[in-house]
Amino acid sequence: MYKIIGADGRDYGPVSLEQMRQWLADHRVNAQTRVLASGATDWKNFADIPELAALLQPPPPTAPPTLPAASHFVVPAADQVRVPAIFMIVLSALDIVSSGFGILLSLVPMNLPRFPHQDPDFNRVMEKLNFAFSIPTNAVGLVIAGLCLYGSIQMLRLRTYGLAMATAILMLIPCHGCCCCLNLVAGIWALVVLSRAEVKAAFH
Repeated sequence: MYKIIGADGRDYGPVSLEQMRQWLADHRVNAQTRVLASGATDWKNFADIPELAALLQPPPPTAPPTLPAASHFVVPAADQVRVPAIFMIVLSALDIVSSGFGILLSLVPMNLPRFPHQDPDFNRVMEKLNFAFSIPTNAVGLVIAGLCLYGSIQMLRLRTYGLAMATAILMLIPCHGCCCCLNLVAGIWALVVLSRAEVKAAFH
């Protein structure tokens, strides 16, 4: 137990060590406060009494709280491929319709504009060339569009990574359908998405 001489010159106490700790926190005592310990006959400074001097020592520094490692938000692979895959599905469907319509038109007899001042045989040759060129060209476009449609659907389902990559490359073939520029954009977009490691790992 301890007694102290307050700033007003009056005696206070006796109080316990815990109460002295509280008074120190409340700045009611300091290192120069005169203290009389229980059983002692001499008043001493607060800092000269070992057990009280220990209260003057600053508490040991505490380690800063460990913050969880920053986590990066990763978009699921299915969400990354969804939009480019649907984009390619729509374009492939349009290319199928366009190529099929081109073949149909080639099979229907049509009178091409006559070239003035040309031999009639020349006009017949031009009609045959148009027929011979249009059907193979549209047939190739129809096959490519069909493959792209199937590959795009598989890409949307995260199936057969190799087929998805091949589909993206096929979309880059210039002018194989009615949406040439859009096909190019879709193919590049798909290649960028498919090149990501997390997307490749998600395919099965």
